[in-house]
Amino acid sequence: MTIRSTALATPDAAGSEPTLKYVQANGLRFAYLEQGSGPLVMFMHGFPDNAWSYRKQLQVFADAGYRAVAPFLRGYAPTEIPADGIFDPIALGQDLEALIAALSDDGQARVVGMDWGGTSTFQLLATAPSAIKAAVVMNTAHPITIASLRSDPDAVRSVFHVYFFTVPGAHSAVNIEGLPFVDYLWKLWSPTLENDGHLRSVKETLSSPGTMKAALKYYNGLVDAGVAGRLPINDMHTPTLTIYGGNDPTARYSMKEEPLFKGPHQRVVLPDVGHFPHLEREAEVTGLIMDWFKTHAAG
Repeated sequence: MTIRSTALATPDAAGSEPTLKYVQANGLRFAYLEQGSGPLVMFMHGFPDNAWSYRKQLQVFADAGYRAVAPFLRGYAPTEIPADGIFDPIALGQDLEALIAALSDDGQARVVGMDWGGTSTFQLLATAPSAIKAAVVMNTAHPITIASLRSDPDAVRSVFHVYFFTVPGAHSAVNIEGLPFVDYLWKLWSPTLENDGHLRSVKETLSSPGTMKAALKYYNGLVDAGVAGRLPINDMHTPTLTIYGGNDPTARYSMKEEPLFKGPHQRVVLPDVGHFPHLEREAEVTGLIMDWFKTHAAG
């Protein structure tokens, strides 16, 4: 069951805006942004970010005749924080599967995921591929890449935050007034990106009670699942486009998964782009996504 709320505007919003709604899925009350009607397209955000990251894509896809939906991931306000404290990739994949089941008419969706949203997408491609008609994954390390990082000192340095966030006391170091560490990560990962309005929105999300702590627990969940060998490394037959910013570490290290793509697949690396391709090259990346779905998930 979905519950309609009033339209929600970002600090610098203009024109038509998505509607904030809620749905029960996988035992949690998820908040999501929705715009348009038609075939379902799911846009899954990462860290440090929120669902408003896809505001432009929601509008473009709605105008093109799609039902564009961007959930706030588990623990990211206003979505509920799970009482069991589980934030591993397995749970993220189950969330995505349950959201598609709850929101789609046919149990399928086109899916766009970046960072943690990409992790949920890779998880579902491995465990329940029939739920995804076609996928686009941006700047996300596949489990096979994650498994190899610990033996590569350069890779560990490139993704230092993954390990830093698992250290006791990391939350206290990060969750201080003004969230300067979020500013640092945005400037480090996407130095040319100027989007103060959205960054304020992200900080508002991460400043909500419990959200930052929940967001950091994703990294414990990832490391624990990787060490335990619980991350599936399966062939992927669903049409999948992978997009990387050339300056993002994932572009350098995400090659090991290439042989796993057994269906239609394309790998795009965008020069001089960092962690947020859909914000840094908004029109270009939105066009790549649209073309991929038109080609591989028509109808």
